[in-house]
Order: sequence, then C-alpha cells, then structure tokens
Amino acid sequence: MQVITSQRVIAPTRAALAAKPARSLRRASGAVAPTKRADRALILSTRAMAEEGAADDDFENRLGALRGKRSKRSAEDVAAKTALKDPEPVKKATPSGQRRKGVADFTTVGSVDEPAGANWGSETVVYEGPPARGEIIANVAMSWTLVWIPLTISAIGRGLWSSYKVTDKRVSVMSTSPLRTERIDVPLGEIVDVIAIGRGVGLWGDMVITLKNGEKVELRSMPEFKDIEKHIKENMGTADPEFLLER
Repeated sequence: MQVITSQRVIAPTRAALAAKPARSLRRASGAVAPTKRADRALILSTRAMAEEGAADDDFENRLGALRGKRSKRSAEDVAAKTALKDPEPVKKATPSGQRRKGVADFTTVGSVDEPAGANWGSETVVYEGPPARGEIIANVAMSWTLVWIPLTISAIGRGLWSSYKVTDKRVSVMSTSPLRTERIDVPLGEIVDVIAIGRGVGLWGDMVITLKNGEKVELRSMPEFKDIEKHIKENMGTADPEFLLER
C-alpha cells in the first residue's frame, strides 16, 4: 500500500515536471511573439509613412509645376488681350493760362443793343426775328386743358420778349424779359455741334448749339430751322479733342 501510494505521488510529480518545461516554452514563445508582431507593425507603418511622404512630395511637385504652367499661360493670355485692345487716346491738355470761352463770355446783361467795342465787320443775315408765331397759336388752341396752360404761358412769353439773329459770323439770342434783359452773341467758330428737332408738324423746331467748352445755348421755336441748322454746320468751328472724347 505504501509503494502504490508512493508511485501515485511520484507519477503526478513527473507529469508536473514534464509539463513545466512546456509551460515555460509557451510563456517564452508568448513573450517573444508580441514583440515580433509589434516590430513588424512598426516597420510596416514606417514604410507606409515613407511611401505616403514620397507620394505627397511627388503630388506637391506636380501641383507646383502645374500652377507654374497655368500662371505663365494666364500671364501670356492677359498680355495678349491687353495688346489686342486699342490704345486709349491721350487727352489733350488745355495750355496753362488759357481757358475756353463759355456762354458768360458772350453774354451782355442789361441791354440787347450791340456791345460796345464789338466789331463783326460785314455780315450776311440768314435769319432775324422772333420765334415762330405758329407756336403761340397752337398753344393757345390747346390752352383749354389745364396741363397745357404753363406751355401756353411760356410760348407767349417767348413771342413777346425773345428774338434771334443768325448771320454768317454769329448766332445771337436776345431777351427783353422783365426778369432779365440780356444778349448772347456766339461766334460760329466757337460752335462745335448743333441739333435741331422739328415741332409743329415741321413748321418750326427747337435748336441746341454746343460750344467748345461743352456749354449749350437753346433757340426755341426757330422758324426755318432746317436751313439754319445746315448753315451753322457749314460754318461752325472744329471740335477740340476733349469734346470728341466726351461724345
């Protein structure tokens, strides 16, 4: 009984001794395996980062080259478009100390007589007289409407107090209105443009003349306006470059 007991005790001891190295090996292998896996993961991640960095560098290089080409092309396109545009005309500056004359320089206030010292020489009169009388008749006929009353008053006032004179040297507008008496004598050489629009079924028209400095003078209800417009255009002065640019 004692021998059997001793054998039973010894047998588990040998099995334990035989199993111990195996456990030690498993523990050792278990300790080594995670280390190798971590190293392999680290190597793979390092390679991936290196490849990604190289790809980024390659992408940046390509992008930079592409941007350089585009910017160069865009610059060439802008230069070509600029070259195709017409050069802007250079405005002619008015000489220092000189000034273009305007309406105020040709106006005499307080009288409709010929200005003292004015010498126009021998003149050929193209038209001399008041505005068209047909304007007064037409406006009076329409004065039964409230809207037409102000126009009728204006037409009567022009017929009573205004008169025009057009010669081969000047265009004169005289006004004897109680509010302001004045006379304007514009030389034809100072006129650079004239526009006439017919009224009253073409029997008379409104005319606007433009001076070299851009100011305008109106001649309302001018009879024979087409002939007078043609006469002014044939004898008016040459427009300055500044006037041509503004138009």
